[in-house]
Amino acid sequence: MNQILTEIPPQDYPYVLGTVMAAALLSFYWFVRNWKRLRIIEDTPTAKLRSAHQGYVELEGKGQFIDNQPVYAPLSNHPCLWYSSKIEQQETFTENGRTQTRWNAVYSNTSKHCFKLTDGDSSCEVDPERAEVNGNEKLVWYGNTEWPTRTQMLESQSIVHAMSNPYRYSEWLILPGQPLYILGQFSTHSATTRKSLRDVIIDVINDWKRDQAALRKRFDTNRDGNIDQQEWEAARSEAQVEAQRIYDQLAVEPDTNIIAKPDNPSQPFIISVYPQTLLAQKFRRNSYAALSACIVSVCATVWLIHVHG
Repeated sequence: MNQILTEIPPQDYPYVLGTVMAAALLSFYWFVRNWKRLRIIEDTPTAKLRSAHQGYVELEGKGQFIDNQPVYAPLSNHPCLWYSSKIEQQETFTENGRTQTRWNAVYSNTSKHCFKLTDGDSSCEVDPERAEVNGNEKLVWYGNTEWPTRTQMLESQSIVHAMSNPYRYSEWLILPGQPLYILGQFSTHSATTRKSLRDVIIDVINDWKRDQAALRKRFDTNRDGNIDQQEWEAARSEAQVEAQRIYDQLAVEPDTNIIAKPDNPSQPFIISVYPQTLLAQKFRRNSYAALSACIVSVCATVWLIHVHG
């Protein structure tokens, strides 16, 4: 390492020093991030769904579809609970007289569909939006069109296919029935807390507006082809009566339990197909690797400052 650093031209020292200092800061950030997640996972007791308290909890169970309605991944068309999809295009360019290639992302999409977590007799909904997902089902295949013309059956192609196809399709999946570990904000909602009476009234009126012919037939009492102010008031009154009936039905529906991203940004939202012990090992391993990189970068920074000074 000393030989490499001593061969750096003097005019390049500021750039090299800045790069090494940035590497030290970045690796320290990743050390803190991974170590914090490790401590939270190890210190948070696993709760049962039937007795889980409202707030930040740790749950384990199996993933299932809600009402047996599958979600289909957009590229592979696999039924899944969650997906993260990406399409990349291979680009060839010349830099410093050398021809190189790189992959540029042209499409990406991450599922926001809720799915169900069950640990036996009890279940809750999982809202995966903005979650840190740790999965082990990944598909990679190649093609010569921007959008894949064929799907992939839970198997990946070798890198050889990339040599003749300029597009790479990647998809990460969580499949139904997989054991899941989830760390997030657990809360219980009634149907009426999710939607107010005013929201229901607006929904009713909007539904009526979609069929203008039926709307005029029902409320255009003077048959002039338009609904005037007085007729709109009558429509709103009937909409309020209809909305109240719908709202009263919502009030008797069972409560819904849901786990989602916490409002507190210091509390991570983690969904993992790996069991708690393996996930903890992963964060511990990443922490030690980041700490090692940080120590090396700090030593290199001190050495550069000493030599340059």
